[in-house]
Amino acid sequence: MQQITHNNHFVPQLYLKQWSDDGIHIWSYRILVSHEKVQEWRLLPISGVAYQRDLYTTSVNGNEVDEFEKWLEREFENPVQESINKVLRDEGLATSDWERLATYLGAQDVRTPLSYVEMTERWRKTLPHLMQDTLEKSIKKLEQARNDGEKTRLRSENNEFFNNAFDIQIHRASEIDEKQGYIEVKVVAGRALWLESQKMLLTKTVEALKKHKWSIVYPTQGYQWFTCDHPVVKLNYYGNGNYDLMGGWGNKGTNIIMPLSPRHLLFTQIGDEFPERFTLTPKQTKLFQRFIAERSMRWIFADKPLGIVRKLRPRHIDPEAYSQEIEQWKKWHEEQSKAENNKSD
Repeated sequence: MQQITHNNHFVPQLYLKQWSDDGIHIWSYRILVSHEKVQEWRLLPISGVAYQRDLYTTSVNGNEVDEFEKWLEREFENPVQESINKVLRDEGLATSDWERLATYLGAQDVRTPLSYVEMTERWRKTLPHLMQDTLEKSIKKLEQARNDGEKTRLRSENNEFFNNAFDIQIHRASEIDEKQGYIEVKVVAGRALWLESQKMLLTKTVEALKKHKWSIVYPTQGYQWFTCDHPVVKLNYYGNGNYDLMGGWGNKGTNIIMPLSPRHLLFTQIGDEFPERFTLTPKQTKLFQRFIAERSMRWIFADKPLGIVRKLRPRHIDPEAYSQEIEQWKKWHEEQSKAENNKSD
């Protein structure tokens, strides 16, 4: 019987080891804490950070499935390892190396709890209208086909995705004792939809990342890159300190960055070209550090305690919020599994 992986690391352990002296531990700074006496920086096992129990473990017909994390490892983590080693050795990179690095960044951008929170918030705003609009168009096509005497059926343009996220039921007229039937669609804006969305993004949309001109960027002398629990930053910078971190994979002018080690950072400015390797000024380095810190959700990681992190991302001391968040994650798998198994109820 195949063993299920329950401790899902949303930031790969091999990635975090670049900030570890012994390959086992990493200096960790928690942003939300329960008490002011909690130690600011702690040396923690890499295996015990940046993971969530059953984050990707879905429930299909009452059975647990953990294929998603294996898929990420097989398609994105394993293929990029030699390319990352070339980066760390400051060697030249082939086109295939840049493409593997770009898709690896894409996977890291969508697989974190912060990604889940942001995606579900968008779905709550857009899904009702989108589903209603799609249903109305589908019904018109069915009615037109019936009037023309043609046979047709509902078909998704992306039928290889979302099979586990949507429940579609067609109720014929005889079932409701009327002249007309109806189509009912149920979707839970939760884990299953999130995982299916990631698969589509990392199979189709990720191709946009391969087309950009990427660079390896070094911090100014005396500084280093730290990382966090959402290492990918998509920056829209408007000048004079005005910016947001909500850029897209294909938005012209967006800066996309991801630290790869204390010395190396993957970078692109969409639509522009920079040298394959270059060093930032002190001001630019500090700005990039600020963006990385601001994009973190709950954790920042480094190869040693860094005083600058306290200034860039002060800790939030709130015992009630801390306990509430812990309890919510404890209930995560049970609640998501229940929703996944009851879509058709």
